[in-house]
Amino acid sequence: MKRNVKIGIFCFISIFLNLGLSLLAYDVCHFPLFLDTVFTVAIVFYLGLIPGLIVGILYNFTDVLFNLIVRGINSPTNIFFSICGAAIVIVTWLFARKKEEFQISLSITILYLLLISLISSFVTIFIGGTFDFIRFSFYDIPDSMAPIKQFTDSFVSQKFNLFASCILGQIPISITDRIISTFAGYGVYKLYIKLFGAPEEF
Repeated sequence: MKRNVKIGIFCFISIFLNLGLSLLAYDVCHFPLFLDTVFTVAIVFYLGLIPGLIVGILYNFTDVLFNLIVRGINSPTNIFFSICGAAIVIVTWLFARKKEEFQISLSITILYLLLISLISSFVTIFIGGTFDFIRFSFYDIPDSMAPIKQFTDSFVSQKFNLFASCILGQIPISITDRIISTFAGYGVYKLYIKLFGAPEEF
């Protein structure tokens, strides 16, 4: 029970740290990036698949409330992206569960993290692009709720159809975001090990 409570606390805090980092990156620094999965990746490495899925999925539900309360914007369609969060968690976990292989050498660690970044990018580009196609087709989504919308609009202006534009618009943002978030998340995981010890020590 004590272990489950600690895991629950880690998950709860991770969701709000993701919200805070996203707010800092997009609203304060005006970077066209999400950066809302850094602590999700960290939780996958530190605590495994189920806690990672809890954070990855519940983040997007919490984000809807956060946008309404903090930004004053109603964004119910953001819930769709919980599927992206779950996909990122699953891809990360497929590699993160083999922690002993990350210890072989620094170059191996970097290669694994790049592999996670690229595969999760590929997945989120198509899932996110499909959801954006649905959102942009039926809803008036403000730019502040869609960091990739300007990229999508630029492809539309070049006579690409909307679906292709949504996919292509995801590419530069998703790849950059996944690389930063994966490496940063792994760094947070290593920090957790130093500060709190291995999860088995809970």
